[in-house]
Amino acid sequence: MTNSIFPMKEEYKRMIENTTSMISLNVRKHDEVTMEMVQKAEIIFGWPSKEQLREAKNLKWLHLPSAGADRFVDKESYCNKEIVLTNSSGVFGLPIAEHVFAMILSYNRKLQEYAYQKAERKWQGVSGERDFYGSTIGIIGMGDIGTEVAKRAKVWGANVLGIKRTITETPEYVDRIYSTEEIDKVLAESDYIVLALPSTPKTQEIISEEKLKIMKSDAFIINVGRGSLINQEALIKALKEGWIGGAGIDVTTPEPLPEDNPLWELPNVIITPHSSGGSPSNDKRRMNIFLDNLNRYLKHQPLRNTVDFREGY
Repeated sequence: MTNSIFPMKEEYKRMIENTTSMISLNVRKHDEVTMEMVQKAEIIFGWPSKEQLREAKNLKWLHLPSAGADRFVDKESYCNKEIVLTNSSGVFGLPIAEHVFAMILSYNRKLQEYAYQKAERKWQGVSGERDFYGSTIGIIGMGDIGTEVAKRAKVWGANVLGIKRTITETPEYVDRIYSTEEIDKVLAESDYIVLALPSTPKTQEIISEEKLKIMKSDAFIINVGRGSLINQEALIKALKEGWIGGAGIDVTTPEPLPEDNPLWELPNVIITPHSSGGSPSNDKRRMNIFLDNLNRYLKHQPLRNTVDFREGY
């Protein structure tokens, strides 16, 4: 089920069809998919609606083109409650990590201010530059995105702190790993906070007014997870009153961000329209994950990137 951000090249169609002669492939744009097609499908690759899922009586496996699965973790939405749900985690970590550092460097080197000055043809230095080297970065969520951010931060000479739901062995590109319950320690110590969590009931407003007050007064927070991770009203207050130094926001609540939202007017905020994951190589990585899982499915092997319905990701 394709759309403007999830196209299907002819070469990818051939790759799917060449996997086995057992496959009957039907590629359609979302608005061209009929209920008959949905009812016949054993596998769907795309973002079907709840109405379609309720009618998908033969569906055994749904693969999402996105890493986020929050709209699909309610089993009551499915006709077949034994459904296997997988996502495309592993596709977006590379471009989003680059986007995170674009925001950090823009903030540190005052590039947003210089862009404003360029519009006025104004040649004047802006003070207040910051070094990333030697700083401390706290990464909340050490999945695909958090891992790619951590690797780059360590190479650039930062002290890297990571937060994971389950403590595991600390990788070489992270200095210390903390549990979610120890988030206050990371917030208090970090010059930069990167939010790279999915949207679940447990992560809802994980950054509250109380948490924002724990952070350093010159800290820069970047959200590339979901808008629901931050109490947005508290964030606006924190930015206006100087509890923190600034923010890089790629996701908001709601989306699109309303034109009258105060975030637009704050000079210490960088805003991008949920675009951090954009990359010309996403389609190839996404298809590689799906093809690997398709081969596993045909061999009755466990699938990669299986979503835990209880945890929401």
